[in-house]
Amino acid sequence: MKIVFLLTLFIPFRGYSQFNNAMTKSIKLGDSTINIVTSIQSSSETLYLNIHEDEQTSIDVAKAFSKKIPINFIFLNHNQTRRIHFNVNRKRYSVDPNRIYTEEGRKKTIKPWWRLFLKDAKTQAEHLSNEILNLISPYKTIVSMHNNTDVNYSIKSYLPKGGEAKNTAQVYISEKWDADDFIYTTERRFYDYLKAKNVNVILQDNEKYVNDGSLSVYCGEKGIPYINIEAQKGHFEEQYKLTEIIHEMLEKI
Repeated sequence: MKIVFLLTLFIPFRGYSQFNNAMTKSIKLGDSTINIVTSIQSSSETLYLNIHEDEQTSIDVAKAFSKKIPINFIFLNHNQTRRIHFNVNRKRYSVDPNRIYTEEGRKKTIKPWWRLFLKDAKTQAEHLSNEILNLISPYKTIVSMHNNTDVNYSIKSYLPKGGEAKNTAQVYISEKWDADDFIYTTERRFYDYLKAKNVNVILQDNEKYVNDGSLSVYCGEKGIPYINIEAQKGHFEEQYKLTEIIHEMLEKI
């Protein structure tokens, strides 16, 4: 059975001229092209990234924030969708690009479940995972930026009996912040700092988590400090403020 392998090429990326020094690495995922856009603006050991291109508010926040403070930023550019769709060997698949960083995660995220042809799709997903992990590997701290929709997912999802409760070591809910705007981290020191700042924050359980293949799981397993700045779509000011808080925190601790 023939497998389609990934080809890469670094070229200047003109579509996001708002980012200084923007470059793109074009990757073939089956018959689809994924552009990994990078903007390296400082010698900082912190990398900001966006995995889901449909979460536009987080990209807009990164653009605006980078005009004030130089940051290193990576995001995926494909069809402005959460899931990436591709064909391989005449079969149509899709994967969530934030669920491909462990073997178990890749098994769960691939749709549809073509058992006979699953190896092809897993190979493609693993290559994409490796490309992203290689780009983030030089950095000490990873800061993901995500957006959610009202009601469906919030910090309350991490409370006992919530859908994300199994991933939670501790959770702090602030009366100051909307439940959709919060920080998720793998590091106790970050959790304690943000709790003291009265920010919505969740500490991941790095021992009893659900292995969904997400980047937070991968970082938890590898001991890489990880932060997710999560905000409701359209909450630009709130996500910008959370980004300021995280930047300030990383400068101090």
